[in-house]
Amino acid sequence: MRRRTRRNYGTKGGRSGLGATSASRRSVRKLAGGPVGMLTVALAGTLAAALPGLAAAQEEVQVTPVASTEEGGAGTHLIAEVNLGLGIAPVTYLGPNFAYGGLIGVGGKFRDFPLRFYFVTGADSISFSGDGSNPNTGTAFTAERTYVDIFGGLRLLLPIYDQIRTYVDILGGASYIDGTVSRVDGPSITKQDWFAEFIGALGLQYRWHEYASTGIRAEVLFGGQDAEVLDTYAGEGEGGGVRFSVMVTQTWHI
Repeated sequence: MRRRTRRNYGTKGGRSGLGATSASRRSVRKLAGGPVGMLTVALAGTLAAALPGLAAAQEEVQVTPVASTEEGGAGTHLIAEVNLGLGIAPVTYLGPNFAYGGLIGVGGKFRDFPLRFYFVTGADSISFSGDGSNPNTGTAFTAERTYVDIFGGLRLLLPIYDQIRTYVDILGGASYIDGTVSRVDGPSITKQDWFAEFIGALGLQYRWHEYASTGIRAEVLFGGQDAEVLDTYAGEGEGGGVRFSVMVTQTWHI
């Protein structure tokens, strides 16, 4: 009896589908063990090692603050300042009172030189009132006096430690006075006039923000001797025309 041979027409060269799959796997493993596979593995390792470093560098760039003006960053050139404090009159019969004012300025500094220069202009105002008695006649009197100062000049500012800075203002200008002395035994006398004045100021401030600082300022104002006619009428002698003030300052840097 003749035996029939069963052929599988679904394979090539008599190999089954399972055999072809095994051969493919062997080819892949052989390829992975070759130069191409080794290069691929090396590139993947390098990329994995570099990714954490790139992420950390990106995070560091995002949180790095902008350099301040004290550390060499972009500086500011404009200032605007308001002042509020206590003013002292040139005579004792006028009591202290609130003084207020403000200024604006423009300036900057030279490279590698710590001193700042600002050209400033501004105005202050204060009103005094008081009473007393003429030491010669014993006659009582009341008095009122208002000053309005308009000035301009130079501010020299120097950083001394961290964000603490000191400055000197050298200013000149004009002051308007409106004063009255009323005596019981005679008519009132009034003085209204403009006169030249000189102002010297010393300040200390703390730069608590890139665009703001707070501080204290003391100033002396020379001038106004023309108002001494009011002091003479009150019997208090000559005041000398010198005033003082101590004020808290708030400055914005632009």
